[in-house]
Amino acid sequence: MKRIGFIGFGALASQLLGLLREVDRPDEVVFFDDLAHRDRRENSFPFDGFLDPRFADHDYYLALGYRHLPLKAKILGQLRAAGRRVPSFVHPACHVHPSCRIGDGCVLYPMCNLDQEVELKAAVLLHNSVVVSHNSSLGTAVFCSPGVILSGHVTIGEAAFLGTGTLVSSNLRIGARSRVGIGTVVCRDLPDDTSAIGNPMRLLEHPLQLE
Repeated sequence: MKRIGFIGFGALASQLLGLLREVDRPDEVVFFDDLAHRDRRENSFPFDGFLDPRFADHDYYLALGYRHLPLKAKILGQLRAAGRRVPSFVHPACHVHPSCRIGDGCVLYPMCNLDQEVELKAAVLLHNSVVVSHNSSLGTAVFCSPGVILSGHVTIGEAAFLGTGTLVSSNLRIGARSRVGIGTVVCRDLPDDTSAIGNPMRLLEHPLQLE
């Protein structure tokens, strides 16, 4: 039997479940989410219940959205330490070059395109139609919104967020936990914990608010 568990249950989990069901209908689905449990949603459990031994045979999907990327990376570590399975999902409508390396817990929405020698570390999420060009590396729990385009030799640090339509020039680094707003053209390196938006790109004095 195929049993899966979603950590978090909001819009992202609903999308992921729909994508999974396009490929393979699971026999059992459980959700670890305090709000869903409070509302007595069927097969829902408290958020911190994902390490309960009775769910040890489930495949886990991290359905935490872009506002919770550092937490996503932390929970991935807990799942690994407990020996739980955290498979990746690559939609059949994606193009992935054979030389790519995709870590556990990654999710690739339809129409993503990964060029040669691309590395996705664990728990990366690429939304619809993201393009990652050659020799680029994305760190743990990076979130790329729809239509992001990364030119060659781009490096993105852990738990960074790139908004819809972000364009990143070649040979650049975007630091860990950085936030890049919708439609930004990234033309120079961004340090860790930096927020930027616009074309031409400008740095923000305060963290970009993710709605």
